[in-house]
Amino acid sequence: MLLNNKIINGEIMTIISVANQKGGVGKTTITLNLAHALCEKGYDVLVIDLDSQFNLSFGILGMDLLDYADKNIGVLLSKNSVKKDEVMESTVKVNAKLDLIPSHLQLSAVEKILVNAYAREMKLKNIIDAVKYNYDYILIDNAPSLGLFLINSLVASDYILIPCEPSYFSIAGVQLMLDTVEEINESNLNPNLKVMGFIFNKYTKQSKIPQERLEQLQELYDNIPVMGIIPRAVAVEKAEHDGKSIFEYDENNPASAAFKELAEKVIKNVRK
Repeated sequence: MLLNNKIINGEIMTIISVANQKGGVGKTTITLNLAHALCEKGYDVLVIDLDSQFNLSFGILGMDLLDYADKNIGVLLSKNSVKKDEVMESTVKVNAKLDLIPSHLQLSAVEKILVNAYAREMKLKNIIDAVKYNYDYILIDNAPSLGLFLINSLVASDYILIPCEPSYFSIAGVQLMLDTVEEINESNLNPNLKVMGFIFNKYTKQSKIPQERLEQLQELYDNIPVMGIIPRAVAVEKAEHDGKSIFEYDENNPASAAFKELAEKVIKNVRK
């Protein structure tokens, strides 16, 4: 029973954190391309960049990101309370179906300020609550950290998707994320938060190691599905460098089909 989700026009509005405390596993790439895949299926999507490295925001906005010094997620998190109009003013229209609340250069300083803030774990949830009925899906791109921003993201979310890559440390880091989810559940900050599944990124058949790591992941966590297997593709990196999704850069690339399949599985999972 999905207590956190709201049903709008027969569809379930869903908030998903894309997170892993291990860096370099492709969280930003996955967030961006999953968002575009959902948009291609007709859904209205909001992406929130909660990473102080602001790679997602810079990839989309380029140097125009500097124009959002007073209109970004850090500014919103710094407020004692936020109104819908304030959130909308900090939202960038990427295309007809996709919006972005960008990160900024000063976001890392905001996390330190929030340490002593009242109801600090609920800051992001309050921001999202102000605008969530405008969207079908809200995706949150997180930093490789187990800090206060991640706690905010998980408190605000219905699900978490955990990206992994074919490396020992990536697989080992999964348990830290699962432990954090359990703490969020047990603390009553968000007892309904669920792990939707893993996304196995940068997969290649040129070596046996990726397949071995995938099998290891499935054996260790046989109760958690692998929602998507994304192939390693230079086109994905080039697309991100150009501020584009893989669909805009190379519609026929195998990674494009993989992200479409991921979106389909996400939609099917939410509808259960």
